[in-house]
Amino acid sequence: MRLYEYQAKELFREYGLPVPKSVLARDPAEVKRAFASLKPPVALKSQVLAGGRGKAGGVALVDRPEDAEAEAKRIFALRIGGEKPTALLVEEGYPHDSEMYLSVTLDRGERSFVAIGARAGGVEVESLSGKVIRKVPVDGIDDKFAEDVASELRLEGSLAAQFAKILLSLEGLAREKECELAEINPIAVGKDGTLLPLDAKVIVDDNALFRHPEFSKLHPEDEFEGEASRQGFAFVRLEGDIAVVGNGAGLVLSTLDLVGDAGGNPACFLDLGGGAQQDRVEAAIRLVNRLPGATRILVNIYGGITRSTDVAAGIRAVISEGGLKPLYARVSGAEEEEARRMLSGTAVKMFKTAPEAVAAVVKGA
Repeated sequence: MRLYEYQAKELFREYGLPVPKSVLARDPAEVKRAFASLKPPVALKSQVLAGGRGKAGGVALVDRPEDAEAEAKRIFALRIGGEKPTALLVEEGYPHDSEMYLSVTLDRGERSFVAIGARAGGVEVESLSGKVIRKVPVDGIDDKFAEDVASELRLEGSLAAQFAKILLSLEGLAREKECELAEINPIAVGKDGTLLPLDAKVIVDDNALFRHPEFSKLHPEDEFEGEASRQGFAFVRLEGDIAVVGNGAGLVLSTLDLVGDAGGNPACFLDLGGGAQQDRVEAAIRLVNRLPGATRILVNIYGGITRSTDVAAGIRAVISEGGLKPLYARVSGAEEEEARRMLSGTAVKMFKTAPEAVAAVVKGA
């Protein structure tokens, strides 16, 4: 589970990590009021889970309250990675001379945490040169470990002491909260030599969430996502009007792209997974049929491990219950002809290729 930046920074504060003064704002008027309580320049930061928000225009630095409100309106309307923010983090800017990078991340291959540090920040970790990578002991790190990392980065004096303290706190957070990643990118090196984390990224291991009820309130379970999880298929709710159902994440993602390229707007991503039988197909169609905002359903199935006839039988079962939204289907592969025969005479619109089905569902034809 990935936390929003403001949530990650709340954890940082809990573990004694310094962060800039900030206010969470949920509309442009709140942004303007928050600006008045902070010392400019002030950063407006889109609170989305998607990466690349800076490059996408989701971060702005402003000096005046009228600029803050105008930029807030722009950022609230900006979709990043398919996600629009419901809040902005309004944060005091921090003038600085340079930046650093620090993370504690789970290396599943090594079955341990590793600490990664670099004397450059603001870029992807893969692009960092001169980075230091140290395997973290099972029982955590001590002062000497943190000081050794600082030394390898050629930090001295106050910078080395501050860096070591931040690393100790970040490792404690990652270990105790069972994170896959706890990252600071960047750590700003202020003009007076003070280190201050400007960004925060925390990803908690989903498999450990049952041990951390404190996280349950952060992302209340979506009714549909919860049901999908219990039924055994992957589901992501989107904002469009065409519910997309397929088998295999790659197939569903490519179908979403086809819908977008054709001018449509998907209402969800639903992956039945391999070997889905009739009962799972029925559950999936019932779920998307109840999805608010979805007016049409697109089913794109390649019958390999999943039998096309099971898909057809599942759709027929939901049709018999009444009230099924317009459904467009491309079902190919094993037992394709039999599946077509089973759905003939129903209201389901059948197509031989995915592009044909997509073109029809987008037009509503």
